[in-house]
Amino acid sequence: MKVLIVDDSAVSREHLAFFCREQGFSPVLFDNGQQLLDWINVQSIEDALLLLDWEMPDIEGPDLCRRIRNDFPDAATYLLLVTARASSEDLAEGLGAGADDYITKPFDAMEISARLAVGVRTLALRRKLNQANAKRFAAERYAGVGQLAAGAAHEINNPLGFLKSNLSFLQDNLPASLGLLQRALDPQESIEAVRSEMSREQILETIDDFSDLMSEMSLGVERVSAIIKALKNFSDQLPHKYVDIQLPQLFASVAPPNAKISLQTTRSLCADGPQIKELLEALVENALWATRDGGDVELLAYDRGSEILLEVRDTGCGIAPENLERVLDPFFTTRPVGEAIGMGLSKAQAIVRNHGGSLQVTSHPESGTRVSCEFPLES
Repeated sequence: MKVLIVDDSAVSREHLAFFCREQGFSPVLFDNGQQLLDWINVQSIEDALLLLDWEMPDIEGPDLCRRIRNDFPDAATYLLLVTARASSEDLAEGLGAGADDYITKPFDAMEISARLAVGVRTLALRRKLNQANAKRFAAERYAGVGQLAAGAAHEINNPLGFLKSNLSFLQDNLPASLGLLQRALDPQESIEAVRSEMSREQILETIDDFSDLMSEMSLGVERVSAIIKALKNFSDQLPHKYVDIQLPQLFASVAPPNAKISLQTTRSLCADGPQIKELLEALVENALWATRDGGDVELLAYDRGSEILLEVRDTGCGIAPENLERVLDPFFTTRPVGEAIGMGLSKAQAIVRNHGGSLQVTSHPESGTRVSCEFPLES
């Protein structure tokens, strides 16, 4: 565990360092807040206990707390403000800025020892929590991979099944047909004898059968290729390039004709532009299919303080209750065989999760479907 001390007073700085060394730590000392921030940008701030003087000429302690919390929101840190202020208002301000605790001046050895011990215990708990979360995420990832693999195997087995069947038919029947062609080219063979082997109707029927088999096999290969492409797109982990997305322009680029657009926020969304567009295109495509026999499509955007929501609603056929729990599963689709792969909502959910958000689907066969995507806003 790292212990970092920043104080513009050399006396206070060394005094705090002495108490920390007494507790078995090897503190790193800084004269001012900017030195600390420069060090943090190079070194890791993970698993660090920081003692920050409140009053400093460049960056005061509460401002340092805010910057550290904003720039490293997920880091396991414990921030202690060092101050001579004792009023409730001042302490509330410091804690509100992101400090976990405070040390009062003039220093008391027992108080410093106790507050350092609290920080050590808290960081230990955070380490355990982070480890538990890492294990949980790994388990979810493995479960997702297994689910994806099972879905892919099922989808690929369907075209492979009739490819195998068609190849078996060709292996049984093609040699005889090729043999007749070879005999027809042999000058020692009688054309009449060859023709007597198979009637005109049989020849035409065989040609049609072979043509149908080749078409089915071609469609099967295209189906497998589409599944592999969908898997590749689903697992694509290229780095995100986050930009401020202007929602009016985004909605205008993906909204189908006659769709209603409702923008109830003027805020932009900081996200990966191509991925968010792909997300909305998938949701709009589903809504259009659901309203193929009638219904309306609506795109909405609004915010709830710390989140911005993008929604696609339709008043189409809706989703049956028994299918609602499965619509986010990879390769699950309620459309006729061959019309869709069933990766649209799965990829949409992956995109939203990659941005730290969540996706929810609500639907009823009598009122249509609503897909809501929640994205956290930067603080």
